[in-house]
Amino acid sequence: MREQMEKRDGGPLVSADRESAAFDGVELKSVDPEVALGKLVAFAMDTEYSSGLVDNRLIWPEGGEQDTGHMGPWVVTLDDKTRDTLAGVPARRVPDLARRWADIEEFGGLLTPDDLRSALEQLTALATRARDNGESLYCWMCL
Repeated sequence: MREQMEKRDGGPLVSADRESAAFDGVELKSVDPEVALGKLVAFAMDTEYSSGLVDNRLIWPEGGEQDTGHMGPWVVTLDDKTRDTLAGVPARRVPDLARRWADIEEFGGLLTPDDLRSALEQLTALATRARDNGESLYCWMCL
């Protein structure tokens, strides 16, 4: 992961153009791992959202925790609980979860349940592939 970030000068690792993508992934906008994804995970777990529900750890740039002026990009790794929760979402729950997810304050009404249904289907498929292959989920972010 770090090698690819250096090679791409921090550029995106996932692309709609599969040929230029460094990794299997899903391209999403406005979905930060802490809050927006955390609320989805809470819905999927049938629990209340709380800060830290999705445990993520910065892995790029190295030492980025100390650089408060860094404006991105960043890469974090997500915990296996998050991966496994997303992988365990049955298809029958996707429409309801997408509807609930679309209502979160962070999206400000800009994303529809249909938009998020597709994103959720892609996320659950990615999480399933990662779990089945013993791999982690990562999130590339930039402001």
